[in-house]
Amino acid sequence: MRSINLIKSTSIVALSTFISRIMGFIRDMIIASYFGASGLLDGFFVAFRIPNLVRRLVAEGSLTISFIPVYTDYLVSSGREEALKLAQKTLSILLLVLLFVIFLGEVFSPQIVGLFAYGFTEPDKIELTIALNRVMFPYLFFVGLVAFSMGILNSHGYFFAPAFSPVLLNVGFILGAVFFSRFYAEPLYGLAVGVLFGGILQLILQIPYLLRTGFRARVSIDFRHPGIRRIFRMIGPALFGIAVYQINILMSTILASMLPSGSISYLYYSDRLTELVLGVFIISIGNVILPEMSKMSALDDMEKLKELYLSSVRAALFLAIPASIALMVVGFPVISVLFMRGEFSSFHADMTYRALFFSSLGIASLSVLRITTPTFYSLKDTKTPVICAAISFVVNIGTGFFLMQTWLKHAGLSLGNSIAVTIQIIVLLIFLRKRVGGLNLNQLIRPLVKFIVSGVVMAIAVYVVSGQVNWYSDSILLRIVYLSIMVISGGCIYMLIGYLLGMEEIAYLKRRFTETREE
Repeated sequence: MRSINLIKSTSIVALSTFISRIMGFIRDMIIASYFGASGLLDGFFVAFRIPNLVRRLVAEGSLTISFIPVYTDYLVSSGREEALKLAQKTLSILLLVLLFVIFLGEVFSPQIVGLFAYGFTEPDKIELTIALNRVMFPYLFFVGLVAFSMGILNSHGYFFAPAFSPVLLNVGFILGAVFFSRFYAEPLYGLAVGVLFGGILQLILQIPYLLRTGFRARVSIDFRHPGIRRIFRMIGPALFGIAVYQINILMSTILASMLPSGSISYLYYSDRLTELVLGVFIISIGNVILPEMSKMSALDDMEKLKELYLSSVRAALFLAIPASIALMVVGFPVISVLFMRGEFSSFHADMTYRALFFSSLGIASLSVLRITTPTFYSLKDTKTPVICAAISFVVNIGTGFFLMQTWLKHAGLSLGNSIAVTIQIIVLLIFLRKRVGGLNLNQLIRPLVKFIVSGVVMAIAVYVVSGQVNWYSDSILLRIVYLSIMVISGGCIYMLIGYLLGMEEIAYLKRRFTETREE
């Protein structure tokens, strides 16, 4: 029953995330068409990245990581009423923190932008980035409350609203580019207003589902509450661990700002494609298993926790391996269809593909990381991910700084990140085996070989098909048709080779399809 519920919950999150990614690509296609990959757009991405980074630090990062295991423990051991009281006290403190951080962000925006955009030299570009940052910083308030809602809703088995909320942010982006931008001499201000509007829509979506859990907002600040004290004990290491990861991003942004204009935008568009793979299913698994693993940890059921972990990793690699290989081989056709129009030139497409190729090398490692890190959090161990994140930070910055000075330029930052995350997951797995009393990683080796073989055969086939089209100059309709053929045929070939190799995932899908037809 638990596995069925897990599959159902993951499917809900994956479907919602898939819709979000599709909307995200529509958003990015519109942004690329309206703004290209200009230096001013670099300023917008920096301005947006700042409150987004703080959100990941304060809300979705340290708060969620420390709140969900404690809240789930209260649900299991003390009952719903006590757990909801803990949630009220947590929300009261979160509101104070968010308002204080937003105040600091507005006041010190010039200094913060100066740090994030160290390589910016044009005064107009710097002033615009500061102004856009001030417009978008209140977005942190709305999305912080959304992250808090996600912790409660996921613990109660409600996954749709938190997973679907990014769709509404994308709606805000699109309205900002197409509608709000008309009211400003500098259209990027309209895009910033769209971000705020999207944040408001995200929060509104959570409210009906929060009411279903029995939660009612009530100001109740109590730093002496045992649950709050447990959260604070965990939040320090969690905050530091997330901070290391986000500082990684910050340093990459700073390094990219020293490169030719447009480099930040190339990395942004590349990240959007890799996030599609990670977000649709892999991050969905991570979001679902954290409360599930927290329950197993509260019941001290290590065997089931290890079983859930290994099956989750295997499911993630089943998708991550072929996606990684496919993006490396035919990433340019994808970029050509999605972005190459309007202000987004063929040169921009080439530069984006260069970043995408090397970032794709790290997709498999990232997929395992997104599942392994929540496993430590469910065990209330926030210190080990900090150590591994610190190692990753040093490797990423060192390799990135060196590689960006070679012919790779901005793509060197992508390669540095792939190397760093691979080292990070290796070290994490060593620690995890000791923490849970051993992991039978041999269960993953044979399936991994099958995934790679099937992925390589698939890649050869789609590469041959891609050679039938000039992705620079042929009509957009022809490119869309051939890209669709490549995606469909590639998926079918991967499944066919996997079936011939005896891949268990394919056999499972076949059984489910047969059972559905018989019903």
